Amino acid sequence: MVLALKVPREEAEKVRKRLVELGILDRDHRAKKEGDFVYFPVKSPLEGYEAVEIDLPAVRRKPRDMVEALSGLLSPEEVEKVTKSFDIIGHVAVIEIPEGLRDKEKLIAEAIMRVHPNVRTVAVEEGPHEGPFRVQPVRVVAGEPNLVTTYREHGVRMMLEVGKVYFSVRHSFERKRIAEQVRPGEVVAALFAGVGPYPLVIAKKQPRVKKIYAVELNPEAWKWMVKNVELNRFQEKIIPVLGDVRDVVPRMFPKMADRVIMPLPKTADTFLDVAMEALREEGGIIHLYTFGPAEDPFKEGEEKIREVVEEHGYCVRFLEERRVANYAPYIWKVVIDAYVFPCK
Repeated sequence: MVLALKVPREEAEKVRKRLVELGILDRDHRAKKEGDFVYFPVKSPLEGYEAVEIDLPAVRRKPRDMVEALSGLLSPEEVEKVTKSFDIIGHVAVIEIPEGLRDKEKLIAEAIMRVHPNVRTVAVEEGPHEGPFRVQPVRVVAGEPNLVTTYREHGVRMMLEVGKVYFSVRHSFERKRIAEQVRPGEVVAALFAGVGPYPLVIAKKQPRVKKIYAVELNPEAWKWMVKNVELNRFQEKIIPVLGDVRDVVPRMFPKMADRVIMPLPKTADTFLDVAMEALREEGGIIHLYTFGPAEDPFKEGEEKIREVVEEHGYCVRFLEERRVANYAPYIWKVVIDAYVFPCK
């Protein structure tokens, strides 16, 4: 039962505005129409109108954040441990459960769905990215048991199955940054292309790109890339290729690329010779993603690029270097944009 004002229907809108002005409208409950009257939930009576006790429906309000959603369910110390930033890929949220809170994972997952109504499935990470395809195992703990999702970014749609392919929403800015550098008429080699995020965003941002060769080793990711190319109607621009880049590049597009993208930070530097094989004789640009120590995160990547480039008889100029993400204590994931050209 809540306190309410019994107001004639013809006066309802005028009284509602007055209650809002006075700050006494109870926003935790809904008003109700009954016969010739409207019952407004209030914090205190208003002179001139009858105040009654009545059953009114409570307002189900979305929590502002995870802290509010978990208040009263976890202790303040436990709430502090909960990862407050997590990935949302379409309708799927993927979260890491802190040590010691596994028995509270369902409460945490349900809190995510309350804070983010678009999330219908919550999965927890079951281990690190591993294996030749860099896939991270996940387990659904709340919501629909459906990990096939559609993710939208920079005007393109991407379908994928979470837990079966490598995909990071946190590279969204990088995909846009590189796409905006591509010039009309370029041939782009997207190595380790996954479900196609870099090729798709490039084709969207630069519709006059000549061709994008997108190479992926994981058959599951390649399957989704083919579907995504069709979904966005880029069949004339993007060529999805299943296979090892060491086999594909010399067979399909040797010395043809103006730009090579290498978004596989753990081992991409070991394929720099392949990138050199893909670049045109006149040279071009390599975007290398790699890891580096916090004190000088770009030095090792620069040295590796320079070593391979010089072995092939070319020179290099570093155009831009960015810290992409803090990967681990004292380790950064970085990107190095390198312009490779024939030495005079």
